[in-house]
Amino acid sequence: MPREGHVELPGGRLVAWREWGDSSGRPVVLVHGTPGSRLFFPDPTLRSASVARVVTFDRPGYGQSTPLPTPSLLEVADIVARIADDRGFAKFSVVGFSGGSPYALACGARLPDRVSRVAAVSSWGPIDEIEAAYASLTSDERDLMSTVRSDPGGATERLWEFGQWFADNPLRFLETASEDEPVVRDADARANFMAANLEGARQGQAGLVSDWVADALPWGFRLADISVPVDVWIGEQDPGRAPLDAYEIARHIPSCTVHADPDAGHWLLISHWRDILEQSLC
Repeated sequence: MPREGHVELPGGRLVAWREWGDSSGRPVVLVHGTPGSRLFFPDPTLRSASVARVVTFDRPGYGQSTPLPTPSLLEVADIVARIADDRGFAKFSVVGFSGGSPYALACGARLPDRVSRVAAVSSWGPIDEIEAAYASLTSDERDLMSTVRSDPGGATERLWEFGQWFADNPLRFLETASEDEPVVRDADARANFMAANLEGARQGQAGLVSDWVADALPWGFRLADISVPVDVWIGEQDPGRAPLDAYEIARHIPSCTVHADPDAGHWLLISHWRDILEQSLC
């Protein structure tokens, strides 16, 4: 059975974690997507034999984790370090999925002496470094990004209303996912996704808004600052930015490999979990 607990952060803030797999295995931190929670796991029934000890956690504002006053990717990387301390991880790999991938990359930049490898799955890149990423934004998105950067507090109020859908219907993403995606086809994956998002909405849209603000603000590091090996995993049928940004991300990171599946979509973390995990432990 998964093991659960909390880590206390400075100021009395809390972050909730869950541990999966082999308690004596090699440590991996899995950073859930946007939205989500510590309950999300690509192989919830642990059908795939693994030598990994995987820790998931609620990012600030999701589930049982205290929100941050001003969210940032690097502050979440610091939280990952605190969780690793609590769990006794001297060195560990980090896997980030979708909206969790920028945080995984931040761990690679912030914690080079502790993170052995990073996997960014269905990820996008920073708009400050990838011209095509900025060009893909709509005029409304560019306006919102400027607002977040000039007034994060005021922008949060605007985003709070925009994110009300998550508080009202945490399972909306399931309704819009393609029918051939693993999260729709596989009953266990579907049940896990539902549980993870319902838990993620425990504080309404607080976590979702935190992710939006952290991503819109300057990331606080450059991709070239990441000295640890990075694997970028994409499904070429992903309708989002991941297939467009992947090779530009790889071009900026000194040691980076792109793994592309021409037939997979956004949720290849589920269908390719065993491969992603094995590569992350190399």
